[in-house]
Amino acid sequence: MKVIKIIVFLLSITLISSCKNNERSTASNQLKEEVNTYLEEQIQVHQIPGLAVAVVKNNEVVYKGYFGVENFENKSPINDKTLFPVYSISKLIASTAIFQLVEQNEISLEDTISKYIENLPTKWQDITIRNLITHSSGLPDFSLYDGEISDDEILSKITEEPIHFEKGNQWEYNQTNFWFLSKIIEKVTGTTFDNFILKNQFSQSENNVLLSSNFANKISNRVYRYDYDNELGKLKKKDIIGGKRGHACNGLNISLDALILWNKKLDEDEFLKPETKEIMWQPYEFKNDKRVFLYGWDSYLTNNINSYGFTGGMQTGFRKFINQDITIIYLSNGHKYYPIHNSVIEHIAGIIEPKLINKPALSDENIITEFLKMNFQKAKNNYFEIKDKHPDLDYEATLNNLGYALLQKKEIDYAIKIFELNIQEHPYSANTYDSLAESYFLNNQFELSKTNYQKSLELNPENTNAEEMINRIGKITNGNTVYN
Repeated sequence: MKVIKIIVFLLSITLISSCKNNERSTASNQLKEEVNTYLEEQIQVHQIPGLAVAVVKNNEVVYKGYFGVENFENKSPINDKTLFPVYSISKLIASTAIFQLVEQNEISLEDTISKYIENLPTKWQDITIRNLITHSSGLPDFSLYDGEISDDEILSKITEEPIHFEKGNQWEYNQTNFWFLSKIIEKVTGTTFDNFILKNQFSQSENNVLLSSNFANKISNRVYRYDYDNELGKLKKKDIIGGKRGHACNGLNISLDALILWNKKLDEDEFLKPETKEIMWQPYEFKNDKRVFLYGWDSYLTNNINSYGFTGGMQTGFRKFINQDITIIYLSNGHKYYPIHNSVIEHIAGIIEPKLINKPALSDENIITEFLKMNFQKAKNNYFEIKDKHPDLDYEATLNNLGYALLQKKEIDYAIKIFELNIQEHPYSANTYDSLAESYFLNNQFELSKTNYQKSLELNPENTNAEEMINRIGKITNGNTVYN
Protein backbone atom coordinates (compact mmCIF):
# COMPACT_ATOMS: atom_id res chain seq x y z
CA MET A 1 0.00 0.00 0.00
CA LYS A 2 2.84 2.36 0.93
CA VAL A 3 4.52 1.62 -2.42
CA ILE A 4 1.33 2.55 -4.30
CA LYS A 5 1.05 5.83 -2.36
CA ILE A 6 4.66 6.70 -3.15
CA ILE A 7 4.12 5.94 -6.85
CA VAL A 8 0.97 8.08 -6.92
CA PHE A 9 2.83 10.90 -5.15
CA LEU A 10 5.74 10.77 -7.61
CA LEU A 11 3.38 10.70 -10.58
CA SER A 12 1.57 13.75 -9.18
CA ILE A 13 4.84 15.65 -8.79
CA THR A 14 5.84 14.72 -12.35
CA LEU A 15 2.46 15.82 -13.71
CA ILE A 16 2.57 19.15 -11.87
CA SER A 17 6.13 19.77 -13.05
CA SER A 18 5.15 18.91 -16.62
CA CYS A 19 2.18 21.31 -16.47
CA LYS A 20 4.38 24.12 -15.19
CA ASN A 21 6.92 23.49 -17.94
CA ASN A 22 4.14 23.59 -20.53
CA GLU A 23 2.85 26.86 -19.06
CA ARG A 24 6.33 28.39 -19.20
CA SER A 25 6.79 27.19 -22.78
CA THR A 26 3.43 28.65 -23.82
CA ALA A 27 4.22 31.97 -22.14
CA SER A 28 7.63 32.04 -23.83
CA ASN A 29 6.12 31.38 -27.25
CA GLN A 30 3.49 34.07 -26.71
CA LEU A 31 6.20 36.54 -25.73
CA LYS A 32 8.27 35.75 -28.82
CA GLU A 33 5.23 36.04 -31.07
CA GLU A 34 4.21 39.40 -29.59
CA VAL A 35 7.71 40.86 -29.86
CA ASN A 36 8.18 39.47 -33.39
CA THR A 37 4.88 40.94 -34.58
CA TYR A 38 5.74 44.32 -33.12
CA LEU A 39 9.27 44.40 -34.56
CA GLU A 40 8.15 43.27 -38.00
CA GLU A 41 5.67 46.16 -38.09
CA GLN A 42 8.35 48.68 -37.10
CA ILE A 43 10.77 47.27 -39.67
CA GLN A 44 8.20 47.70 -42.43
CA VAL A 45 7.08 51.18 -41.42
CA HIS A 46 10.58 52.59 -40.84
CA GLN A 47 12.26 50.63 -43.67
CA ILE A 48 14.94 49.12 -41.43
CA PRO A 49 17.37 47.05 -43.56
CA GLY A 50 18.66 44.80 -40.76
CA LEU A 51 17.94 44.34 -37.07
CA ALA A 52 18.98 42.17 -34.12
CA VAL A 53 17.22 42.39 -30.76
CA ALA A 54 17.70 40.56 -27.47
CA VAL A 55 15.96 40.64 -24.10
CA VAL A 56 17.61 39.27 -20.97
CA LYS A 57 15.59 38.81 -17.77
CA ASN A 58 16.90 37.30 -14.55
CA ASN A 59 20.10 36.37 -16.38
CA GLU A 60 18.17 34.35 -18.98
CA VAL A 61 17.77 35.26 -22.66
CA VAL A 62 13.98 35.35 -22.99
CA TYR A 63 13.96 36.76 -26.52
CA LYS A 64 16.40 36.93 -29.41
CA GLY A 65 15.51 37.84 -32.97
CA TYR A 66 17.30 38.50 -36.27
CA PHE A 67 15.65 40.34 -39.16
CA GLY A 68 16.61 41.60 -42.60
CA VAL A 69 19.99 41.84 -44.30
CA GLU A 70 23.53 43.01 -43.58
CA ASN A 71 23.60 44.97 -46.84
CA PHE A 72 21.67 45.48 -50.06
CA GLU A 73 24.56 44.25 -52.26
CA ASN A 74 24.66 40.55 -51.44
CA LYS A 75 21.63 40.50 -49.14
CA SER A 76 23.35 38.33 -46.53
CA PRO A 77 20.80 37.70 -43.78
CA ILE A 78 21.37 39.07 -40.28
CA ASN A 79 22.45 36.16 -38.06
CA ASP A 80 24.43 35.26 -34.96
CA LYS A 81 27.72 36.01 -36.77
CA THR A 82 26.68 39.49 -37.92
CA LEU A 83 28.78 42.35 -36.56
CA PHE A 84 27.10 45.66 -35.81
CA PRO A 85 28.94 48.93 -35.22
CA VAL A 86 27.37 50.08 -31.95
CA TYR A 87 28.89 53.58 -32.15
CA SER A 88 28.60 55.41 -28.81
CA ILE A 89 27.56 52.29 -26.90
CA SER A 90 31.34 51.77 -27.07
CA LYS A 91 31.56 54.32 -24.25
CA LEU A 92 30.00 51.79 -21.86
CA ILE A 93 32.91 49.44 -22.52
CA ALA A 94 35.43 52.27 -22.08
CA SER A 95 33.75 53.34 -18.83
CA THR A 96 33.90 49.77 -17.54
CA ALA A 97 37.64 49.71 -18.35
CA ILE A 98 38.20 52.93 -16.40
CA PHE A 99 36.45 51.50 -13.35
CA GLN A 100 38.45 48.29 -13.64
CA LEU A 101 41.59 50.40 -13.26
CA VAL A 102 40.02 52.35 -10.39
CA GLU A 103 39.20 49.08 -8.67
CA GLN A 104 42.83 47.95 -9.11
CA ASN A 105 44.05 51.26 -7.61
CA GLU A 106 45.86 52.03 -10.85
CA ILE A 107 44.04 55.34 -11.22
CA SER A 108 41.67 57.57 -9.25
CA LEU A 109 38.69 59.49 -10.57
CA GLU A 110 40.28 62.55 -8.93
CA ASP A 111 43.49 62.23 -10.94
CA THR A 112 44.10 65.19 -13.21
CA ILE A 113 44.50 64.43 -16.90
CA SER A 114 47.87 66.23 -16.94
CA LYS A 115 49.22 63.33 -14.87
CA TYR A 116 48.87 61.09 -17.93
CA ILE A 117 48.74 63.40 -20.97
CA GLU A 118 51.58 65.80 -21.73
CA ASN A 119 51.69 69.28 -23.28
CA LEU A 120 48.15 70.31 -22.39
CA PRO A 121 47.09 73.97 -22.10
CA THR A 122 47.32 75.32 -18.55
CA LYS A 123 43.54 75.63 -18.23
CA TRP A 124 43.11 71.96 -19.12
CA GLN A 125 45.59 70.52 -16.66
CA ASP A 126 43.37 70.33 -13.56
CA ILE A 127 40.51 68.61 -15.40
CA THR A 128 40.01 65.20 -13.80
CA ILE A 129 39.16 61.71 -15.00
CA ARG A 130 35.82 62.22 -13.25
CA ASN A 131 35.16 65.21 -15.52
CA LEU A 132 36.01 63.24 -18.65
CA ILE A 133 33.78 60.28 -17.89
CA THR A 134 30.80 62.49 -16.93
CA HIS A 135 31.17 64.88 -19.89
CA SER A 136 31.72 67.79 -17.49
CA SER A 137 35.20 68.76 -18.75
CA GLY A 138 34.30 71.66 -21.04
CA LEU A 139 36.85 70.45 -23.59
CA PRO A 140 36.45 71.17 -27.33
CA ASP A 141 35.23 68.27 -29.48
CA PHE A 142 37.81 66.67 -31.79
CA SER A 143 35.10 65.02 -33.91
CA LEU A 144 34.35 68.35 -35.58
CA TYR A 145 37.60 68.01 -37.52
CA ASP A 146 38.63 65.77 -40.42
CA GLY A 147 38.74 62.19 -39.17
CA GLU A 148 41.74 61.30 -41.33
CA ILE A 149 44.28 63.78 -39.92
CA SER A 150 46.80 62.65 -37.29
CA ASP A 151 46.36 62.69 -33.53
CA ASP A 152 49.04 65.38 -33.20
CA GLU A 153 47.29 67.58 -35.76
CA ILE A 154 43.94 67.14 -34.03
CA LEU A 155 45.42 67.88 -30.61
CA SER A 156 47.13 70.97 -32.01
CA LYS A 157 43.83 72.25 -33.38
CA ILE A 158 41.65 71.65 -30.32
CA THR A 159 44.23 73.06 -27.88
CA GLU A 160 43.97 76.36 -29.74
CA GLU A 161 40.26 76.53 -28.91
CA PRO A 162 38.98 78.11 -25.69
CA ILE A 163 37.62 75.81 -23.03
CA HIS A 164 33.80 75.84 -23.13
CA PHE A 165 33.12 76.16 -19.39
CA GLU A 166 34.62 75.59 -15.96
CA LYS A 167 35.08 71.91 -15.17
CA GLY A 168 32.09 70.32 -13.44
CA ASN A 169 29.80 73.20 -14.31
CA GLN A 170 27.52 71.43 -16.77
CA TRP A 171 27.02 68.50 -19.11
CA GLU A 172 28.30 68.78 -22.67
CA TYR A 173 28.66 65.63 -24.71
CA ASN A 174 31.80 65.37 -26.78
CA GLN A 175 34.19 62.76 -28.13
CA THR A 176 37.42 64.28 -26.79
CA ASN A 177 36.54 63.11 -23.28
CA PHE A 178 36.65 59.45 -24.26
CA TRP A 179 39.64 59.85 -26.56
CA PHE A 180 41.54 61.17 -23.54
CA LEU A 181 40.23 58.30 -21.39
CA SER A 182 41.68 55.85 -23.92
CA LYS A 183 45.02 57.69 -23.80
CA ILE A 184 45.01 57.40 -20.00
CA ILE A 185 44.24 53.66 -20.21
CA GLU A 186 47.17 53.19 -22.60
CA LYS A 187 49.54 55.22 -20.42
CA VAL A 188 48.65 53.26 -17.27
CA THR A 189 48.53 49.75 -18.76
CA GLY A 190 51.41 50.02 -21.22
CA THR A 191 49.31 48.45 -23.96
CA THR A 192 46.91 49.71 -26.60
CA PHE A 193 43.33 50.55 -25.73
CA ASP A 194 42.18 47.80 -28.12
CA ASN A 195 44.32 45.13 -26.48
CA PHE A 196 43.25 46.10 -22.97
CA ILE A 197 39.56 46.00 -23.89
CA LEU A 198 39.72 42.72 -25.80
CA LYS A 199 41.76 40.97 -23.10
CA ASN A 200 39.78 42.21 -20.11
CA GLN A 201 36.23 42.25 -21.45
CA PHE A 202 36.04 40.04 -24.56
CA SER A 203 38.52 37.21 -24.09
CA GLN A 204 35.81 34.64 -24.96
CA SER A 205 34.43 36.52 -27.96
CA GLU A 206 37.50 37.15 -30.13
CA ASN A 207 35.84 36.21 -33.42
CA ASN A 208 32.72 38.25 -32.72
CA VAL A 209 34.27 41.53 -31.61
CA LEU A 210 36.57 44.05 -33.25
CA LEU A 211 37.46 47.69 -32.75
CA SER A 212 37.30 49.97 -35.77
CA SER A 213 35.94 53.47 -36.31
CA ASN A 214 36.51 53.21 -40.05
CA PHE A 215 33.17 52.20 -41.53
CA ALA A 216 34.31 52.56 -45.14
CA ASN A 217 36.33 49.34 -44.95
CA LYS A 218 34.58 46.12 -45.89
CA ILE A 219 34.76 43.70 -42.98
CA SER A 220 33.40 40.17 -43.22
CA ASN A 221 29.96 39.82 -41.61
CA ARG A 222 29.78 43.52 -40.70
CA VAL A 223 26.63 45.38 -41.69
CA TYR A 224 26.71 48.43 -43.91
CA ARG A 225 25.39 51.63 -42.44
CA TYR A 226 22.43 53.12 -44.31
CA ASP A 227 21.09 56.66 -43.99
CA TYR A 228 18.05 57.89 -45.86
CA ASP A 229 18.93 60.18 -48.78
CA ASN A 230 16.14 62.73 -49.16
CA GLU A 231 17.18 63.67 -52.69
CA LEU A 232 17.33 60.09 -53.95
CA GLY A 233 14.30 59.06 -51.92
CA LYS A 234 15.90 55.87 -50.64
CA LEU A 235 18.36 54.45 -48.14
CA LYS A 236 21.98 54.96 -49.15
CA LYS A 237 25.19 53.37 -47.84
CA LYS A 238 27.17 55.82 -45.75
CA ASP A 239 30.90 55.52 -45.14
CA ILE A 240 32.24 57.15 -41.99
CA ILE A 241 36.01 57.32 -41.70
CA GLY A 242 37.65 57.61 -38.30
CA GLY A 243 40.96 56.64 -36.74
CA LYS A 244 41.95 54.72 -33.63
CA ARG A 245 41.43 57.77 -31.44
CA GLY A 246 37.71 57.16 -31.89
CA HIS A 247 37.72 53.57 -30.63
CA ALA A 248 36.72 54.45 -27.05
CA CYS A 249 34.05 56.76 -28.43
CA ASN A 250 32.47 54.70 -31.19
CA GLY A 251 34.74 51.85 -32.29
CA LEU A 252 33.09 48.70 -30.97
CA ASN A 253 31.78 46.28 -33.61
CA ILE A 254 30.10 43.26 -32.08
CA SER A 255 27.66 40.42 -32.60
CA LEU A 256 24.44 40.24 -30.63
CA ASP A 257 25.59 37.10 -28.80
CA ALA A 258 28.90 38.69 -27.81
CA LEU A 259 27.10 41.71 -26.38
CA ILE A 260 24.72 39.40 -24.50
CA LEU A 261 27.76 37.62 -23.03
CA TRP A 262 29.36 40.96 -22.07
CA ASN A 263 26.16 41.92 -20.27
CA LYS A 264 26.12 38.55 -18.47
CA LYS A 265 29.67 39.06 -17.21
CA LEU A 266 28.80 42.58 -16.07
CA ASP A 267 25.75 41.29 -14.20
CA GLU A 268 27.70 38.46 -12.59
CA ASP A 269 30.38 40.87 -11.31
CA GLU A 270 33.16 39.41 -13.44
CA PHE A 271 34.23 42.86 -14.64
CA LEU A 272 33.50 44.95 -11.57
CA LYS A 273 32.53 44.43 -7.95
CA PRO A 274 28.92 45.35 -7.03
CA GLU A 275 30.09 48.37 -5.02
CA THR A 276 32.13 49.62 -7.99
CA LYS A 277 29.11 49.33 -10.29
CA GLU A 278 27.10 51.33 -7.76
CA ILE A 279 29.62 54.17 -8.07
CA MET A 280 29.55 53.93 -11.89
CA TRP A 281 25.76 54.18 -11.84
CA GLN A 282 25.56 57.17 -9.50
CA PRO A 283 24.40 60.49 -10.99
CA TYR A 284 27.12 63.12 -11.23
CA GLU A 285 26.21 66.41 -9.57
CA PHE A 286 26.85 69.25 -12.01
CA LYS A 287 27.27 72.73 -10.52
CA ASN A 288 24.77 74.43 -12.83
CA ASP A 289 22.95 71.73 -14.74
CA LYS A 290 20.02 69.53 -13.76
CA ARG A 291 20.88 66.98 -16.45
CA VAL A 292 20.93 63.47 -14.98
CA PHE A 293 24.01 61.63 -16.23
CA LEU A 294 25.98 58.81 -14.65
CA TYR A 295 29.65 57.86 -15.02
CA GLY A 296 29.77 57.14 -18.74
CA TRP A 297 26.20 55.83 -18.72
CA ASP A 298 23.04 57.75 -19.53
CA SER A 299 19.95 57.63 -17.32
CA TYR A 300 16.36 57.13 -18.48
CA LEU A 301 13.05 57.34 -16.63
CA THR A 302 9.97 55.23 -17.42
CA ASN A 303 6.99 55.50 -15.06
CA ASN A 304 9.41 56.86 -12.43
CA ILE A 305 11.54 53.73 -12.86
CA ASN A 306 15.21 54.34 -13.67
CA SER A 307 17.15 52.51 -16.34
CA TYR A 308 20.75 52.93 -17.48
CA GLY A 309 22.44 52.54 -20.83
CA PHE A 310 23.40 54.37 -23.99
CA THR A 311 22.53 54.73 -27.65
CA GLY A 312 24.78 54.86 -30.67
CA GLY A 313 24.81 56.43 -34.12
CA MET A 314 21.01 56.85 -34.01
CA GLN A 315 20.83 53.13 -34.87
CA THR A 316 21.61 51.15 -31.72
CA GLY A 317 20.54 51.03 -28.08
CA PHE A 318 21.52 49.21 -24.89
CA ARG A 319 19.40 49.54 -21.77
CA LYS A 320 19.44 48.00 -18.28
CA PHE A 321 16.40 48.14 -16.01
CA ILE A 322 18.40 47.30 -12.90
CA ASN A 323 15.64 46.78 -10.34
CA GLN A 324 13.63 44.62 -12.76
CA ASP A 325 16.74 42.67 -13.83
CA ILE A 326 15.95 43.32 -17.50
CA THR A 327 18.41 44.20 -20.27
CA ILE A 328 17.29 45.05 -23.80
CA ILE A 329 19.66 45.29 -26.77
CA TYR A 330 18.69 46.88 -30.10
CA LEU A 331 21.11 46.75 -33.05
CA SER A 332 20.18 48.05 -36.51
CA ASN A 333 21.86 49.40 -39.63
CA GLY A 334 19.43 52.10 -40.77
CA HIS A 335 15.94 53.59 -40.90
CA LYS A 336 13.93 56.02 -42.98
CA TYR A 337 12.14 58.54 -40.80
CA TYR A 338 13.84 58.97 -37.43
CA PRO A 339 15.67 56.92 -34.77
CA ILE A 340 13.35 54.50 -32.96
CA HIS A 341 15.75 52.56 -30.72
CA ASN A 342 14.49 54.14 -27.49
CA SER A 343 10.80 53.76 -28.33
CA VAL A 344 11.34 50.12 -29.33
CA ILE A 345 13.27 49.37 -26.14
CA GLU A 346 10.55 50.94 -23.99
CA HIS A 347 7.77 49.17 -25.88
CA ILE A 348 9.44 45.79 -25.41
CA ALA A 349 10.14 46.59 -21.75
CA GLY A 350 6.39 47.04 -21.28
CA ILE A 351 5.73 43.65 -22.87
CA ILE A 352 8.19 41.99 -20.49
CA GLU A 353 7.21 43.88 -17.33
CA PRO A 354 3.75 45.49 -16.89
CA LYS A 355 5.20 48.10 -14.50
CA LEU A 356 7.17 49.46 -17.45
CA ILE A 357 4.15 50.00 -19.71
CA ASN A 358 4.31 53.67 -20.70
CA LYS A 359 0.77 54.46 -21.88
CA PRO A 360 1.44 57.97 -23.25
CA ALA A 361 4.47 56.73 -25.21
CA LEU A 362 2.55 53.72 -26.52
CA SER A 363 -0.30 55.97 -27.65
CA ASP A 364 2.16 58.24 -29.47
CA GLU A 365 3.87 55.30 -31.10
CA ASN A 366 0.58 53.75 -32.19
CA ILE A 367 -0.61 57.00 -33.75
CA ILE A 368 2.68 57.60 -35.58
CA THR A 369 2.97 54.01 -36.80
CA GLU A 370 -0.50 54.03 -38.34
CA PHE A 371 0.05 57.35 -40.10
CA LEU A 372 3.37 56.12 -41.51
CA LYS A 373 1.55 53.22 -43.14
CA MET A 374 0.30 55.95 -45.49
CA ASN A 375 -3.44 55.24 -45.21
CA PHE A 376 -4.52 58.63 -43.92
CA GLN A 377 -8.21 57.95 -43.31
CA LYS A 378 -7.54 54.70 -41.47
CA ALA A 379 -4.80 56.35 -39.41
CA LYS A 380 -7.06 59.31 -38.65
CA ASN A 381 -9.78 56.97 -37.38
CA ASN A 382 -7.17 55.21 -35.24
CA TYR A 383 -6.07 58.59 -33.86
CA PHE A 384 -9.59 59.47 -32.72
CA GLU A 385 -10.06 56.02 -31.18
CA ILE A 386 -6.91 56.48 -29.11
CA LYS A 387 -7.93 60.00 -28.20
CA ASP A 388 -11.31 58.74 -26.96
CA LYS A 389 -9.57 56.12 -24.80
CA HIS A 390 -7.06 58.62 -23.42
CA PRO A 391 -8.74 62.05 -23.43
CA ASP A 392 -6.27 63.32 -20.82
CA LEU A 393 -3.33 63.15 -23.25
CA ASP A 394 -2.33 65.97 -25.59
CA TYR A 395 -1.15 64.96 -29.06
CA GLU A 396 -0.25 68.36 -30.50
CA ALA A 397 3.50 67.70 -30.32
CA THR A 398 3.02 64.14 -31.62
CA LEU A 399 1.27 65.31 -34.78
CA ASN A 400 3.62 68.26 -35.22
CA ASN A 401 6.76 66.14 -34.95
CA LEU A 402 5.28 63.57 -37.32
CA GLY A 403 4.52 66.29 -39.85
CA TYR A 404 8.09 67.54 -39.74
CA ALA A 405 9.48 64.02 -40.11
CA LEU A 406 7.46 63.77 -43.32
CA LEU A 407 8.58 67.21 -44.50
CA GLN A 408 12.20 66.22 -44.02
CA LYS A 409 11.66 63.24 -46.32
CA LYS A 410 9.97 65.52 -48.88
CA GLU A 411 6.56 63.88 -48.39
CA ILE A 412 4.99 67.33 -48.32
CA ASP A 413 1.41 66.56 -49.38
CA TYR A 414 1.06 63.96 -46.66
CA ALA A 415 2.65 66.30 -44.11
CA ILE A 416 0.07 68.95 -45.00
CA LYS A 417 -2.73 66.53 -44.11
CA ILE A 418 -1.12 65.89 -40.72
CA PHE A 419 -0.70 69.61 -40.01
CA GLU A 420 -4.30 70.30 -41.08
CA LEU A 421 -5.50 67.65 -38.63
CA ASN A 422 -3.40 69.26 -35.92
CA ILE A 423 -5.06 72.62 -36.53
CA GLN A 424 -8.46 70.95 -36.42
CA GLU A 425 -7.50 69.48 -33.04
CA HIS A 426 -5.66 72.56 -31.69
CA PRO A 427 -7.24 75.62 -33.37
CA TYR A 428 -5.80 78.09 -30.84
CA SER A 429 -2.17 77.03 -31.14
CA ALA A 430 0.04 79.46 -33.03
CA ASN A 431 2.56 76.70 -33.60
CA THR A 432 0.14 74.49 -35.55
CA TYR A 433 -0.58 77.27 -38.04
CA ASP A 434 3.12 78.09 -38.31
CA SER A 435 3.89 74.45 -39.18
CA LEU A 436 1.15 74.24 -41.81
CA ALA A 437 2.34 77.54 -43.27
CA GLU A 438 5.85 76.17 -43.61
CA SER A 439 4.63 73.06 -45.44
CA TYR A 440 2.57 75.18 -47.86
CA PHE A 441 5.63 77.35 -48.45
CA LEU A 442 7.76 74.32 -49.29
CA ASN A 443 4.99 73.22 -51.67
CA ASN A 444 5.04 76.61 -53.44
CA GLN A 445 1.49 77.35 -52.24
CA PHE A 446 2.41 80.85 -51.16
CA GLU A 447 -1.01 82.38 -50.58
CA LEU A 448 -2.06 79.52 -48.31
CA SER A 449 1.30 79.79 -46.58
CA LYS A 450 0.83 83.53 -46.03
CA THR A 451 -2.70 83.04 -44.67
CA ASN A 452 -1.51 80.53 -42.09
CA TYR A 453 1.50 82.61 -41.06
CA GLN A 454 -0.89 85.52 -40.53
CA LYS A 455 -3.13 83.35 -38.35
CA SER A 456 -0.10 82.19 -36.36
CA LEU A 457 0.94 85.81 -35.86
CA GLU A 458 -2.54 86.74 -34.64
CA LEU A 459 -2.37 84.00 -32.01
CA ASN A 460 1.22 84.84 -31.09
CA PRO A 461 2.24 88.43 -31.93
CA GLU A 462 5.81 87.62 -30.85
CA ASN A 463 6.26 85.05 -33.62
CA THR A 464 9.07 86.81 -35.49
CA ASN A 465 9.47 83.83 -37.83
CA ALA A 466 5.92 84.37 -39.11
CA GLU A 467 6.65 88.06 -39.73
CA GLU A 468 9.82 87.26 -41.64
CA MET A 469 8.10 84.60 -43.74
CA ILE A 470 5.17 86.88 -44.62
CA ASN A 471 7.66 89.49 -45.88
CA ARG A 472 9.59 86.84 -47.76
CA ILE A 473 6.43 85.54 -49.44
CA GLY A 474 5.59 89.10 -50.47
CA LYS A 475 8.93 89.46 -52.22
CA ILE A 476 8.57 86.08 -53.93
CA THR A 477 5.04 86.63 -55.22
CA ASN A 478 5.73 90.19 -56.37
CA GLY A 479 8.79 89.01 -58.25
CA ASN A 480 7.10 85.85 -59.55
CA THR A 481 9.97 83.79 -58.11
CA VAL A 482 9.40 80.17 -57.12
CA TYR A 483 11.77 78.56 -54.59
CA ASN A 484 12.17 74.77 -54.63
